[in-house]
Amino acid sequence: MDFWDRVKTTIDKSFDSSKEWFDKAKGTAHELGERGVLRVEIMQLESRAEKLTAKLGALTYELLVKKGQGHVGAKTEGLKEVIEEIGSIETRISHKEAALEALKRKEES
Repeated sequence: MDFWDRVKTTIDKSFDSSKEWFDKAKGTAHELGERGVLRVEIMQLESRAEKLTAKLGALTYELLVKKGQGHVGAKTEGLKEVIEEIGSIETRISHKEAALEALKRKEES
């Protein structure tokens, strides 16, 4: 197994272990109420975005260095999908943060 296969395997394993941890935390947060659930979901999405950012870097390096591509961009196959997923996650985080703020205002009223 070469270096990049090991990097990809490590990233995939960290996704799985993070998902397990966040699934457990999400169950606990449910008991703490809607605010807790929203906070945990935001943390989970942020963690996923961070991991996807690392994956994006690894894929970019592989394309530029290992495969010898002269340049890559946001529309490069393989990168485009990861970039779109990161954008989708950012949108979901914004919606959850807005819901959390609305809930805080409602509780303060």
